[in-house]
Amino acid sequence: MNSATESVEITSKGIRKVLNKYTPQRAIAEYIWNGFDAHASVVRVLIESETTYDSIVKVRVVDNGDGIVYDLLPVAFKKFYESHKSAKGNVDSRFSRGKNGYGRFTFFKFADNVVWNTVYKNDDLFKYSIDINSQKLTDYHASEPEITSETETGTEVVFTNINNDDLSTPWVKDKLIPYLRAEFAWYFKVYPERKLYIDDELLDCSSVIADSEMFDLPIQLEDVDNELFHVYYFQWNVKPQDEYSRFYFMSVNGDLKYQKTTLYNNKGDYFWHSVLIKSTFFNSLADIEDDDERNLFSSLPERRVFKSLKDELNDYLGKKRRPFLKAKAEVLIGDYESENLFSFIGKSPWEIERKRYLQCFIKELYEVEPAVFTKLNAAQKKIFIRLLDQVMDTDNNENLFKILGELVELEEEDKKTFAAILQTTKLKNVIATIQLIEDRLETIKALRLINFDRTLKAGEVNHLQKLIEYHYWIFGEEYRYVCAEEVKFQEALNRYRYILHDVTEKEYVNHPDKYKEMDLFITGQDFKNNSPSNLVVEIKNPTNVTNLNMDHYTQINKYMNVIRNQKGFNDPNTYWTFLLIGLGIDDVAEQQIKDPKSGLCIEKDNYRLYMKTWAQVLNETDARHKYLKEKLESVRDDLSTIDNADNMVERVINNTAAAKDVV
Repeated sequence: MNSATESVEITSKGIRKVLNKYTPQRAIAEYIWNGFDAHASVVRVLIESETTYDSIVKVRVVDNGDGIVYDLLPVAFKKFYESHKSAKGNVDSRFSRGKNGYGRFTFFKFADNVVWNTVYKNDDLFKYSIDINSQKLTDYHASEPEITSETETGTEVVFTNINNDDLSTPWVKDKLIPYLRAEFAWYFKVYPERKLYIDDELLDCSSVIADSEMFDLPIQLEDVDNELFHVYYFQWNVKPQDEYSRFYFMSVNGDLKYQKTTLYNNKGDYFWHSVLIKSTFFNSLADIEDDDERNLFSSLPERRVFKSLKDELNDYLGKKRRPFLKAKAEVLIGDYESENLFSFIGKSPWEIERKRYLQCFIKELYEVEPAVFTKLNAAQKKIFIRLLDQVMDTDNNENLFKILGELVELEEEDKKTFAAILQTTKLKNVIATIQLIEDRLETIKALRLINFDRTLKAGEVNHLQKLIEYHYWIFGEEYRYVCAEEVKFQEALNRYRYILHDVTEKEYVNHPDKYKEMDLFITGQDFKNNSPSNLVVEIKNPTNVTNLNMDHYTQINKYMNVIRNQKGFNDPNTYWTFLLIGLGIDDVAEQQIKDPKSGLCIEKDNYRLYMKTWAQVLNETDARHKYLKEKLESVRDDLSTIDNADNMVERVINNTAAAKDVV
């Protein structure tokens, strides 16, 4: 029998490097996909093991697909990262999982040798074999095809000389089968006629289904024929391997016509799902690529129906997702408790209530945007929770629950009202946050008047500086107060070292400008770099100083030089920002600004210096808080309609924090 040897166009070392992260179970899944991509209705994974050590000695993947046509072998095997399955003309190519053409090489992760025994049809049925050795992945050997007496097409892939000690009978049960369930569960819902057997046992994926529902969804639009859609919803309790949460639009006979990711796909919340939609509406749908939705339908009425269908389906998923996220939020709080992430909160009665308030706040945020919480390491979790705790603080930086604790001095009826408000945590938290934001917006308004209303004759120290001292949140939520009111650098250094490092021993400032006085010095945490981040602010009297000039710019530079030359202030992991703010900026000083949008003047190592107008600072802060207020008012209005309408809730809804436009 004549045969020929051909070489693939990549080195064996290169192939191993590209596929190094493959596990044996993922590699076997590639060969299963190859069978289904070849239109197999049944794929079998047959495993032979020796009884003494329970280790696997041979694996076979057998399918009844189309086989590998010999004439296409150079395309199918010679090109790495290419495949005949991705070629145009293959109707199912957009749903094929083996488009990349490297699945045939993954066997090296668990075996030394692989042989393909394949039968294909070309008028008659032909049979031939292909083999590759893992030591030389660049070479494949193919025999000449011969007419065979076999009665159907298909391919048997045989793996021998198993080289991975993990492959054993327990591995099949503990690793391979769970992996294949997660890999193929969605696929068998899309193609229920296709089957996968492990030895003689049909792969049962029911254990990965967390929830399922089937229902009919009629779409009725004015001036458009009514359409009926049969919907099959599945939620998975494990993430489908390499598959997004999708809609699968199918003909009434089950032919897959189009697929699209859902609005709730890849949100970091473990809400994995698949939705199958069958209807005569899709029977005549043209075969298009996945990103050409605009070409799906030729008529406007059909496009309107399809848009309405997607809207209805996404609304349905939103309703399914809400209780799921609520349960997950409870689990999140339990995990945070076990990690002692709330240990910074004391154990007094009002601090216990504060902790409940914070936890409810976290749960509410998780239900809105769970992805924020899913990729945090241990240090980031601590920082984020402390930040959320600061968000709950009042605008004068006093502890919220110390203020609430003072309510015990009120009349008995007021005490009862306060106790009842604490019990309505969800509505209470939203309304309290709205009140905080309203107070902050009022503060921003006051700062605008002080700066821009000359008739007020506002002073720098008594008015403007006093406001920003108590409302330094306008510069960022991450900061903590160090000092203000013209404190000299020596005192500032002592406070800074104590707040940041709990150091009480004094370090003396040795610099000619050490007696300069800062308007505001605050410190916080840089959340991107997990490092201390400090801010020094210098402001000018809005009544006397119309525009910042080079004298003012030189002054903030001197502050920067004092700090840069003082050991106690310096740490390579500490970031410093210096901010000069005034009513306006003259032409000469403005030339120091490198980035007009941000006001950046100097950026070197871990130091940055900005020069901004009050209009810039207040506009940025104002926009951020107005956006939050609108969102929270929307949530509050929703909550108000579902809570019990007792006297306590009525009192809360109608208090000073309520929006004025609520009817």
